[in-house]
Amino acid sequence: MLYRYQNKRVRITTGDGAVFTGIAEVLPSGYGLHELDREEESIQLDDVILFKSDIQRIEELSETATEDADPRRFDEMMGALLEGPYWIVDILPEQVPTDAAGQYFAVERYFLQPERIVPLRRKYAEILLRLNCYVDMAVSFDSCASWETNPDPETFADRVAGLSGNEFLRAVLAEQNAMIDYDHNDTYLTVYDPDSALLDKVRALAEAEGLFVWSPPQEETSRNT
Repeated sequence: MLYRYQNKRVRITTGDGAVFTGIAEVLPSGYGLHELDREEESIQLDDVILFKSDIQRIEELSETATEDADPRRFDEMMGALLEGPYWIVDILPEQVPTDAAGQYFAVERYFLQPERIVPLRRKYAEILLRLNCYVDMAVSFDSCASWETNPDPETFADRVAGLSGNEFLRAVLAEQNAMIDYDHNDTYLTVYDPDSALLDKVRALAEAEGLFVWSPPQEETSRNT
């Protein structure tokens, strides 16, 4: 039943990967039949109506994700971090040279299959959640249009595991002046400008999951950065 979301702030993901955020007005199936010729419950967010069968995921957002939080408040920091040093949390122990032997792309395709990438995404989600035990973490799944600070752990892990389409996760650790990115089609996390204390935690958490942490030569291009 959709009615439990009435007047609550939600984020809705549709089957085609579109994401909508707002205060839910739940419309009964009778409204859909008479107004839209479709007898089905729906939710209206501003001027968008989303039918129940089109909805893949509904997340009730916490109070920390309200509209009065400036979605652009991290812009300057993020721009600077993207220009700075970064580390990789990866299934591989070091950067793969562009002229390496072997079959990097075939192996990458193997790990990107749903039965392998979804468990890997969940590992990355749980690394971030464990990190969130020590530091505040603001996350965005909609290209930084909105942010949620210290998200519900179960909802967050499910959201990372189910990333699709053009979605990506960005986590900002503002007090540490650091940022972590994960794209749905990657087998690695990118950690921007961690200080030594944060990097030590990331490394320990990654090792516990059987993963590796390394830093590439920043001026070179590799096959997996």
